Amino acid sequence: MSSGHDEFEDDSSGHDHKAFKFTIVDGKVTEVFEQDDGSWKSKSIDDDGSETYTVEGSEVIRTEVKPFGTETTHYADMDADGVYLRVSEQWQISPDAPPDGHHFKFEDDLSFSPSDGDDHIAVRGGEDCHGGNGADDFVIREAAHLRIADFNSLEDHDTLVFDTGLGLTSIAQLASFVTDAHHDGQDFIVHFGDDVSITLVGVQPDQISWDDVSVMS
Repeated sequence: MSSGHDEFEDDSSGHDHKAFKFTIVDGKVTEVFEQDDGSWKSKSIDDDGSETYTVEGSEVIRTEVKPFGTETTHYADMDADGVYLRVSEQWQISPDAPPDGHHFKFEDDLSFSPSDGDDHIAVRGGEDCHGGNGADDFVIREAAHLRIADFNSLEDHDTLVFDTGLGLTSIAQLASFVTDAHHDGQDFIVHFGDDVSITLVGVQPDQISWDDVSVMS
């Protein structure tokens, strides 16, 4: 028997990503905890068969069956301290998914940490999202306040990929939802209403354009 948490003490304050702990009994995940505001909070596991966890070596793999596809997320305990971080995610479209675009379409692996090569980076709220040295695609799926560091379209040819599953069909349609775009002296910030924004850390207004954006859904 092994446990992925120890009395829920906050020992992951140094992590820049969302942190998780798992209780693992006889090779099976029985409890899931997510760090929220410095404390560990229990996350429910759907018992209808749509959400499953498996343990493979030092990784925990979460598989969730959603409408029109399956999402697989890999978590790894990088420091062997019982704290797991998301390392990759993949979406697989189901054969009966409608062609109208109201589902995710990007099926390559998404990484939560960059490499020296060309990466597909998952952009998530609460994550320290940043690119590497290659030409990175920052894939946006959440409607939240998002921050992206090391975005460089001029030298690295980085791009923003909107795969929201909301049925977006064009850059023009996406642009119609922009309510404000400004530079605050350090970062370039785009607002889509009060509850959704994208902050490009350290980016100047002349370092980003709609040519650096693609829309998938």
